[in-house]
Amino acid sequence: MTEQKLKEYFENKITIDELKSDVKNSQTKTGCDTTSVYIQQINDGEFEIQKEHLIKLCNDFITRKLGSEDLTTIAFSLIASEYFDWNGDEISNVIFDWDNSKIGYDINLKNVQLCKDYLENGNYNLDKNELKEKFRSKGKFLNLYQQIDQILWEYWDPIGINDDAPRDEYQGYTPLILKLVKSKSDSAKIAEKLYEFETELIGLSGNYENCLKVAEKINNLEKKNVV
Repeated sequence: MTEQKLKEYFENKITIDELKSDVKNSQTKTGCDTTSVYIQQINDGEFEIQKEHLIKLCNDFITRKLGSEDLTTIAFSLIASEYFDWNGDEISNVIFDWDNSKIGYDINLKNVQLCKDYLENGNYNLDKNELKEKFRSKGKFLNLYQQIDQILWEYWDPIGINDDAPRDEYQGYTPLILKLVKSKSDSAKIAEKLYEFETELIGLSGNYENCLKVAEKINNLEKKNVV
């Protein structure tokens, strides 16, 4: 897909059909459940994503003009872009959720409507139990999932609230770390993702040294065959 087309869509200069065609032509199936994406980037300047841009995408999904794979591709292109930028937790969380639908919330009518409500009203009502059930159903990786979740709660705890906060405070991050472990990512890559959570999603200054220690504990689970 081309960043220029996405920009023009946000600016109401092209139709949803033109955007959908551009997105579709960028997707290449490389396996039964994997897709590679070609993105033609804009080299100069900057475009700031606003809530209304994502609401526009929500509306086109709700009216079935866009599919789940389209939203995932668009979210991936935004995250990978040096041209598109944004501020605010609502925008970050929605883009992040759409980019990680295989290991996070499913992109379906209910969840996209909830994303739209979140962008409009600031109330994040996506059901964390959906993620728990999604990964509990995987069976094979249940023990590993639970061990990672426990490490994040005990040793990562970037907000410092594990004495009195709800136990599920960090469970939205567990599936993403599980995916990295399953793909044999090294500790540095896992630490970078934890640091990204701290600085970009939670809004902290971040503690990379602790993230690396936590990542090493997580990777040691594989050595202990915790599966």
